[in-house]
Amino acid sequence: MNDPHKFERDFMRRTLRILDDYAGPYDATLLLNCTLGLLIVPREALIDCIPRDPMAQLGGWGITPGSIKSFGHPTRNNPHPETLRGFVRSLRDAIAHFRIRPIQGGGRVNGFSFSAENHFQADVPLAEMREFLRHLAQHVEQAGR
Repeated sequence: MNDPHKFERDFMRRTLRILDDYAGPYDATLLLNCTLGLLIVPREALIDCIPRDPMAQLGGWGITPGSIKSFGHPTRNNPHPETLRGFVRSLRDAIAHFRIRPIQGGGRVNGFSFSAENHFQADVPLAEMREFLRHLAQHVEQAGR
């Protein structure tokens, strides 16, 4: 049987490999590009495999509770923003509508601030974002087996 989501899964696997293999001066740019790809390309096709568990129970996904300033208000498309699935959807919306600002320090980008129309707000350091994307891609890959 053909996997209808093969392209998305292959794309996520290749993006994760790029994320893991790159070591250079454009780390923040690459990380944002990978985030864009991992959250936009699989969008609806793979959102159902993301757990609806509360973010507080999922510390192993890389995002610390202090990085999320507000989960935002529930919406029709995101009825439970305080869950991992809701977080992914809010982050996706922030990126898709380019509601992103760099967090700078010492002349470098150290993270990104994300916001969405539902009043979602997160200030995520690069290391946390990288870890989160690894977990997301690996989870989706395992869910597809």
